[in-house]
Amino acid sequence: MHTVIIGRRWFQKTYGNTYHSVTVVVDGETVGTCPMTYGYGDQYIQTAHEMLVKAGKFAGDYSAFCQDRMDHRDRYTVTVSDVARQKDL
Repeated sequence: MHTVIIGRRWFQKTYGNTYHSVTVVVDGETVGTCPMTYGYGDQYIQTAHEMLVKAGKFAGDYSAFCQDRMDHRDRYTVTVSDVARQKDL
């Protein structure tokens, strides 16, 4: 199983908030998308984990997910980009 996590982050300068969106693809099939949610840094990875659990593609908690990503780096591709506009999420 190969999992691709594509995250995008947007910083709202007016109020100082950070939002992200994420798409999760497993073996070429999109299993979930989150269009926009509050969260900064690597929060998009936790959102991706929640989508994988909901889709039945991962059964463990977030800690087990992080460990699995470290132990099996070849099974995961994670990309993130910072976008300038909200509509680019």
